[in-house]
Amino acid sequence: MIKISVTTDKEAPILAEIQRLAFLPLYEKYHDEGNPCLRGVEDVANRLNSPFFRYFTIFEDDKIVGGVLYKCNSKTPFIAGLKDGEYYLQRIYIKPERQCNKIAQKAILLCEKEFSDATAFYVDFPEDLVKNQKCYEAAGFCDTGKRMEAEPGLVLACYEKKL
Repeated sequence: MIKISVTTDKEAPILAEIQRLAFLPLYEKYHDEGNPCLRGVEDVANRLNSPFFRYFTIFEDDKIVGGVLYKCNSKTPFIAGLKDGEYYLQRIYIKPERQCNKIAQKAILLCEKEFSDATAFYVDFPEDLVKNQKCYEAAGFCDTGKRMEAEPGLVLACYEKKL
């Protein structure tokens, strides 16, 4: 069974390691300096107490398998400023051995219930990642058609979910 809860300081080291492992293949592919695999415990911990972020821990059968980070009241790569009720899914990550089991899709839907004022959710990801595309579409996101070259060889696709 998949559950989520607001991330605690105690969970930060576990999530930082899962994040590193989950994003390492993407770093090896794109060599992007903003890749979450390059961020550590301090990065996770700093976001826990920030008014610009909401962090959730993902559990599968009461074991931590990943995390979800939402951004609010700030800018995103595709949006100059999120309005009240708009949230940006900055990252979701699952332990590599548990990926492709619909955990991310279920976690996204559970997290969205935590935003009672939500009118829209946004996410972006490398456009060549078909697994991500399928996951976000299964969670109700639609392609906006917007694209942005974040770094040479790394083009992001923007998706949205209007409520």
